Amino acid sequence: MRNVAFIGLGLGFILMGAGLFALTLRKPKAPTANPSKAQQREEAALADEAKRMRIAAGGVGGFGVVLLLLAFL
Repeated sequence: MRNVAFIGLGLGFILMGAGLFALTLRKPKAPTANPSKAQQREEAALADEAKRMRIAAGGVGGFGVVLLLLAFL
């Protein structure tokens, strides 16, 4: 019998990765005609944060896939 704990953990991590990725899909606010430097810095910081979160989501999802593979081997 395959280890149910590894299957459950693997599916949980895959779902967590999908949830993190879904958080990065938020639409930014509509830009103003002449954004200030502070607004430009904030938009750049949010873009950088979204990039890092997508990388983290891929890592968490990948770990879930590894756990599923361990359960089926």
